[in-house]
Amino acid sequence: MKNTTCRKATLLAATACATLGALAFVQNAHASGFGLREGSADWLGNAFVGSEAKAYDASTAWTNPAGMALLDRNEVESDISFISPSASFSGYNTNPLTGGTVGGVQGGNAVAPAASGSLFGVFSLAPDWRLGVSLTNPYGERTSYPGDFVGRYQSLVSNITAVDLGASLSYKVNDHISVGGGPVFEYFDARLTQALNIPTLSALTGQDPVADVHGNDIGIGYNIGVLYSFDNQTRIGVDYHSRIRNNISGTQSIAVPAIYSVYSPNTVAALAAGNSGATTSVTLPDSLGVSVYHQISPAWALMASLQWTHWALFNSLNITPKNGSPGSVINENWHDTWFAGVATNYQLTDRIMLQAGFAYDQSPVTNSNRTSRVPDANHYDLGAGVQYRVTPAATIQLAYGHVFTPGGSVNSRASATSGALVGNYNASDNSFTAGVSMKF
Repeated sequence: MKNTTCRKATLLAATACATLGALAFVQNAHASGFGLREGSADWLGNAFVGSEAKAYDASTAWTNPAGMALLDRNEVESDISFISPSASFSGYNTNPLTGGTVGGVQGGNAVAPAASGSLFGVFSLAPDWRLGVSLTNPYGERTSYPGDFVGRYQSLVSNITAVDLGASLSYKVNDHISVGGGPVFEYFDARLTQALNIPTLSALTGQDPVADVHGNDIGIGYNIGVLYSFDNQTRIGVDYHSRIRNNISGTQSIAVPAIYSVYSPNTVAALAAGNSGATTSVTLPDSLGVSVYHQISPAWALMASLQWTHWALFNSLNITPKNGSPGSVINENWHDTWFAGVATNYQLTDRIMLQAGFAYDQSPVTNSNRTSRVPDANHYDLGAGVQYRVTPAATIQLAYGHVFTPGGSVNSRASATSGALVGNYNASDNSFTAGVSMKF
């Protein structure tokens, strides 16, 4: 091949490291951005409303540790969630190297179903002191397009997992006020792949190199909360989850089709030079939530919530390759979001409690910055659940949630050679959570 092709391949190999900068930006399952609200079946049954003020089971160790002060017995809870989202693209991808469009399929449902789990425990240390532990999965997704997706130069696979381990203490100041808080340790792992559009060779062979990036880190943050009980029927809770910075170290490999060596060994060598390490930092957002819980009768309870999430932290990312190649800056321009909702519980019998809730969850992306990795849009969450008290110490929880979303348009470019992905996304989500709690 000509030297110009080799130079372009070298540039592609270097800029492929910038893929690392999207480590955190993958389409979500049930919360806006790339968050996962699923955890406790109790949360899902109320559409995630009221969690900061409920303070009636062990899951408060995560949603508001101050609420642990209201639990009169030791308690452990375990939950498992099945999340089945859908995000389908319709449109095309321009090809800047040929002047036409990229051939291929539109991809079908890009988001694979997944399971997540959680564990909570609250233990009495003294009459006014409680110890809490929580294990949650607050961020995660599995997004995958087929190899011949029209937008393969934008993205193929986006896998993200964040597992948070929290430890907290609560103190009951008096009959009205309790406080709580503690550290959060987060393991963050992500893998991304995308095809590279190589001058002449991609069109000539019908095959593309694929860049594969994997990175992980452990970050530390904290969670603090306060609960104020006006009386035995009404309380308000405020909880703050801090931002967590993950300094990610990743490795990148580029798989080159064998046929490329027939046409241009120099291009193959240039792409191989892109096999390198790279680093970036991803700061997961802090959030502040407030909820009100009111027991209007022995059978009925009403809840309301308002939460702010600092997604504007994702303004831009700096990526530094370890092989000395020039660094890259990726602009994301996300904005802060609001979550608001109302919910109710109804004690049908001494053993059975019914739940329902509705909430609005604003997305940090709009038509101006939506991508194939984050085809997100505003959410309208509907939740329903049932809790069955098997014994005075054991309760089984089941919940279902559905996300309605209007979807949105996309017009994005991942790089100078990726072209523009132009079209629309349709999305929805169904989630199921089952849990069991034990008091002792």
